Amino acid sequence: MMHEQPERIENPVEEATSEPVPVPSEVATPEELQPPPPGPADELEALRQENEHLKQLAEEYLDQARRARAEFLNYKRRVEQELEDFKHLAHMELIQKLLPVLDDFHLAIAHLPEDVKDSPWVQGLLLIERKLWSVLESEGVEPIEVVGKPFSPEEHEAVAVTGEGPHHVVVEEIRRGYRLRGRVLRPALVRVERRATPPAAETTAPKESAAGKRGEE
Repeated sequence: MMHEQPERIENPVEEATSEPVPVPSEVATPEELQPPPPGPADELEALRQENEHLKQLAEEYLDQARRARAEFLNYKRRVEQELEDFKHLAHMELIQKLLPVLDDFHLAIAHLPEDVKDSPWVQGLLLIERKLWSVLESEGVEPIEVVGKPFSPEEHEAVAVTGEGPHHVVVEEIRRGYRLRGRVLRPALVRVERRATPPAAETTAPKESAAGKRGEE
């Protein structure tokens, strides 16, 4: 009688400790681990945000450029004005130094004796005075009219005041005053008379002194 060998019973412990065999369908690939690509709506929103950012930068750069240009124009105008003021000041100082020479000419001409006015020497003196005045006139110098005019503190300097009344009228010019391009260069020294009527009511203006007339020639 043959003995049957018992069937081998597999050890369940061995089956539990063995590593499982991965199934190909369960293994994730590197491509599958990456986030999904953005869709058309996400790309449009990203482009819109980038466009807004670029527009904001362009506005900031444009504003900076405008301010830089305005500052440059202001600086340019300021420098040009300073140069013009410097030239004007240089001319004014030179002309102020020449005015006493012109005053001496006027004083000498006003006191010329009648018997020597036609002499060549006097005529040469008058010619020099006219040339000097021509140079000053070309630079914008003009005399200030005073006799018969209302007294103005900006253009006149009173050395004597006579009479009674509310209206101050210039009746005599002691020393000629001048303007330079519309601005008072030197006020005129004058004698003032107080009157009851304004200068406009005067029928005849007082006669100017001889020294005052020379500046107009």
